[in-house]
Amino acid sequence: MSNLIICVGMFYVLHLFLKMTFSLHKVPFVDFTYTEGNISNTTALSERMSLASDNLRQSLPLFFVFAILSVILDIDNLFLAQVWFGLRVAYLLGAILNLYRFKMIRPLIWLPSIVVLVCMGCNLYI
Repeated sequence: MSNLIICVGMFYVLHLFLKMTFSLHKVPFVDFTYTEGNISNTTALSERMSLASDNLRQSLPLFFVFAILSVILDIDNLFLAQVWFGLRVAYLLGAILNLYRFKMIRPLIWLPSIVVLVCMGCNLYI
């Protein structure tokens, strides 16, 4: 489980740089480095990456709490944690491919990740 926690942490670090990475050809790097920088010229892909990062940040703290408690309490939540991580990777790929322009695609990927978090929490409680 500890290896997966590290992988999820690195996945989050990747998310931090995606918005900038996909707009460097339109926005100078220096504009990303200070608060007064003009980053209004970012690409549509960069905006989708920003939204995907925001979505990840909403469930990431709960995942980390449940994953770390699983290690401390010696509860086997590894499979559920792997499924959650796989769904988060799928969510990012959906944002990259712009699949969320179609109705009901986003909830098909996002909602199961929330259900998996609930299952992880239930395993800790029982």
